[in-house]
Amino acid sequence: MPGPIGRQSVTVLQAALVAGDYNTQVRDWDHPTSTVVSGCTVDYTSNSRTRQAGDQTTTRALLLMPPRAMQITTGMRVTWDGRTWEIDGVPAHAEGAGPLSGQAVNLLEVKGA
Repeated sequence: MPGPIGRQSVTVLQAALVAGDYNTQVRDWDHPTSTVVSGCTVDYTSNSRTRQAGDQTTTRALLLMPPRAMQITTGMRVTWDGRTWEIDGVPAHAEGAGPLSGQAVNLLEVKGA
């Protein structure tokens, strides 16, 4: 069951593309721009722990954005609950569900080896 529905805030991080090694472009996560989005609903959906060559913990959460909020894309990150989350997959666009719907975004955090 989610926490306070529609009463949570997240910070969306965006990083510019900069020149990397071997003529590649990488995101500059040392200097991201941040945007606070309130009116969200976020909750943990699953977690798992792998113990093979090293310990690894994978945690997933679901972010439900409010209507007319900024669009989240795969090149962004989100901070919530004291953690920085990667975007897992391609975020769903809200337009297909109607004008009062917000975007649904799967979040992923991987810790360990």
